Parts: sequence; structure tokens; C-alpha cells
Amino acid sequence: MKIAFTSCMRIESFPEQQVWKQIAQEKPDYLFLLGDNIYMDFWEGPFSSDLGEPEHWNDNKFETTMLAKYQAQWAEPNFKALFLSLRQRQNMDGGVYGTWDDHDFAWNNACGVEVPSAKQAIARKLFNQFMQCNPSPDKMYYSVPLKNAGKIVGKAIFLDTRSYRDLPGKSGRLLGEEQFQFLKQELNHPHPLTILCAGTPMRASGGWKQYHQDYSRFLDLIGARKLVFLSGDIHDNSFIPPSNRSNLFEIISSGAAIHKYGFTGKRRNYGILDWSLDEIRVKLVDRHQVQSYTINNDDFSYVEHDPQALDSQKS
Repeated sequence: MKIAFTSCMRIESFPEQQVWKQIAQEKPDYLFLLGDNIYMDFWEGPFSSDLGEPEHWNDNKFETTMLAKYQAQWAEPNFKALFLSLRQRQNMDGGVYGTWDDHDFAWNNACGVEVPSAKQAIARKLFNQFMQCNPSPDKMYYSVPLKNAGKIVGKAIFLDTRSYRDLPGKSGRLLGEEQFQFLKQELNHPHPLTILCAGTPMRASGGWKQYHQDYSRFLDLIGARKLVFLSGDIHDNSFIPPSNRSNLFEIISSGAAIHKYGFTGKRRNYGILDWSLDEIRVKLVDRHQVQSYTINNDDFSYVEHDPQALDSQKS
């Protein structure tokens, strides 16, 4: 079973997105889109900045702008072809699933406590309209069974790290009580593979660790379970092995179609998680190189392989 995952694509920066052709060549069963699927605002460089502007728009402008951005991204030919091909397998032995992060939730670094309920409802409605993967119109967290040759081998749990979010702080809320109870319930299943997905990284760039109380509660909840956590946000790829307190691999792929800093960055970033009963093979691709790892499913040890260089001159 092969899962492709990535995040962060801005149609205004990349009206033609070759990354989806590359992903299609991998022949994935699933595509996980892990946030910033559109950009309501973005910092282009020292002479252009519209970060936070959507906060001051009325609801009509907020909705019409967000709708136009979704329409443009979903019409990009390479993305559209991949999306539609995998949508044909939805809920069978593949499909497209995802979650959001700040730029497709509201605006840069948006926390639910700051975003009016009307704007949250607009963002949720349009996300569901275009992604077509969430069974609930009112909640953005959900789970899906993962199938290999028609047999359920695991579960992917998609979390919402924006709607219930307070400003960062020791006692600040990140997931909210209902979502914690949902996660507790969903973690209890008999299958060998559990994947957690969220737009906000856990240990990279601050992430969940900024919410000390909720992060500690999360670690207590997962205990010694063997988990893979996929996320985006940082406009880069990253592979973070388990810490001393958990058996959780954090794997990030971000920057599918956006620059990291201004007009620079690796971009065309995506990840491949190739699961079998004995091992998980992980591949992280950017426009310069392929990094690869093998995780042993028995003891959750891992091996890092020598990176393979790519032609960095290609656009």
C-alpha cells in the first residue's frame, strides 16, 4: 500500500504544478493533502505582504476569494488529473483525504479563538465541497480505514489543529476536549498501522510543543503505541525519529508548489509512505534530492539510506 503526502500549494505562485505529475508516476493508492491547500494570504518578499488581510474582509469577500482560489487550484491540469484518478478509488482501496492549516483555514497563523464563527463555517464548507473526504459537515477531524488488496491494514486519523486552537502557551488548547476523546477512541483498533495526520507539525518549528499541556496530554494518551505522524506547513521535508517518550515517527512533506523564502526554496516536495507487513519505506522528494528511510515494523527501528541527487536545474 502506497500513500503519497504533501502540503502547501499556491496557485498564484505556480499556475503550472509539475509535482502532481511526479506523484502520479509513483502510482500511489492514496493522496493525503496536509494543509495550506490554498493560500488566503502570503508573504511574497520585502516589497509585498498581505499577511492577515483576510481578517479584515467581510464574510462575502472572504467567501468569494476563497472560492476562487479553490477553483483555480482544482482546475490546475496536473493536480486535477491526479485528484480525479484517485477519487475514483475513494473508500475502496485508495482515495484522496486531507486536512487544513492556517492559510486555508483563515489566514497566517490563525487560531480558532481569533477567527469568527461565520468565517470558520465558510472555510469548512468550501474545504468539504472541494476535498469531498470528510463525513461530517460540522467537524474537521475524522478517520478512514486503510486498505491493501481489499483488506483493512490500518487507520488514518485526520486531526484539526486550527478550529479549537488558543494562542500558544503552557495551558493553551490545541485539539479541544471532544477531539481528544475522539482520538482516544480511534487509537483503539486491531490493525498494525496507525497514521496520524495534521496540518501543524508536532516537534518541527515549535508546533504542538508550544502547547505544553495539550502536548504532554497527547504523549500520555499515545503511550507506547507505534505511530506515524504526517504533517506539512514548513515548506520543507523532514524525518524526525521517535523521542525517548514515544514510538512516534514524525514525517513532514511541505512545499509542493510554493517557495520556502521569498522566491527561493526547493519546492516540488512530496513524500511517499510504502507500507508492507514487515516494514515501512519512506521517500522524501524535493527538486534536488531523494531522501529515503526504512522503518522496521517489529521494533520500530529505522535505517537512513544515502540520498540520491536529482537535477536541480529543472524548474
